[in-house]
Amino acid sequence: MEITFLGTSAGVPTRERNVSALALRPDQSSGWNLFDCGEATQHQIMRSELSLYRLERIFITHLHGDHVYGLFGLLASRGMMMCEAPLSLYGPPGLRELSDTVMRLSELRLPYDLDIIELEPDTTLSLPGVEIKVLTLSHSITSYGYCWIEAQRPGRFDRERARALGLPEGPLYGKLKGGERVFHQGRIIDPAEVLGPTRPGRRIAIAGDNDRPELFGPCGPLDLLVHEATYLQADFDKLPRKFKHTTALQLGKAAEEIGVRHLVATHFSPRYGTPQQMQKIKEEIEIYYTGKLTLAEDFMKIIL
Repeated sequence: MEITFLGTSAGVPTRERNVSALALRPDQSSGWNLFDCGEATQHQIMRSELSLYRLERIFITHLHGDHVYGLFGLLASRGMMMCEAPLSLYGPPGLRELSDTVMRLSELRLPYDLDIIELEPDTTLSLPGVEIKVLTLSHSITSYGYCWIEAQRPGRFDRERARALGLPEGPLYGKLKGGERVFHQGRIIDPAEVLGPTRPGRRIAIAGDNDRPELFGPCGPLDLLVHEATYLQADFDKLPRKFKHTTALQLGKAAEEIGVRHLVATHFSPRYGTPQQMQKIKEEIEIYYTGKLTLAEDFMKIIL
């Protein structure tokens, strides 16, 4: 599984960071999923290895501009490429009204089917090989988090055992990895002869804006959590108006309590532009959090 960060800034872009967008490509799949689509996301995609032709689904966490203003340009560009593959668009209530209004007033006509699904809070989507739990988060408007939970995976393939059974490398290996029995040299070989114990599916959570990261507790423990760390605690405390965002200190504490194996902090306030300031965010998270920590950067990739 490959995750590519296309935008990691909060509110507005900076010279180094675009606004929110993240790509997830499942194992052994050419298709991919987009989570949020801030302004200029399609420009970020053009600078990456991703292709709009292969985009299958878009998940919107909430309807604030820095998470959605790039959506209609992206949809239009995909249409201008004469891509006819259908596209699914998921998000909170209001997404259909927003989409229909923009497309009607701008006379945007797409050559592909766009299936818009407004998600009810705290529901579960079932897709091939994965369930996606939709969590209601705490923000100034309806904001969702998506918990991507894989089905159980086959055990690891034992090449030495396969060679000992006289199996040549090639298509037979692939069939056995997929759980299919094969016939070779007069005998049937069962996948259990070359596969280790079944492995649990990975659990990944991707958050929208949220000032209560502990809400991801029901999804834990998590192999990966991508969550905002918009402010340092001291800076947040000084704000005359409190916005519903998570601080680095809050995030570290919640991630440790949830049981997050790998924490990726993102959605940083534009006020933090120097390596020294980013180091302070890292250090504040690590006051509580003891797992693997990454501060997201645009075009950074994580392979699970």
